[in-house]
Amino acid sequence: MQLKGVSIDFNDRKTCGLLPDLCLKWDEKYDELEDNEELLKYWENNLNTITAQTHNIVSGNVGSKSIIFSHDEKAIALIKEVFKELALETIEYDDIIKCEHCLEYDYLNKAFKKA
Repeated sequence: MQLKGVSIDFNDRKTCGLLPDLCLKWDEKYDELEDNEELLKYWENNLNTITAQTHNIVSGNVGSKSIIFSHDEKAIALIKEVFKELALETIEYDDIIKCEHCLEYDYLNKAFKKA
C-alpha cells in the first residue's frame, strides 16, 4: 500500500533550502539542524494541527527523518494544506517498519496506535 505525506530530514542541511525562513536564526557553523528550535516548532505545531483533526496517519522518525504519511485522501489533503511549503512524497507502507516513536494508524484494523 502506498502512503503520501511529507518528511523533514534533520541531518540534511538542504532542509533549510526548503524552509529558509525557519533557518534565519540558526547558525550552521555551531549547531546541528536538529537543534534548530524554529524548525522543531514548525514540525511539532503542524503535527499537532493534523493529529487534532485525524488519526489516519503514520508519523514518527525513520533515521534522521521526521515523517507524516497517510493512505486516507482527507488526511493527505490536510497534510498538504498544513505543510504547504513541502512537496508531497510517496512511500510504501512496508518501508516504514523501522519507524521510531511512531503514531500509527493500522489500516487493517482501523485503529490508531502508538508504536
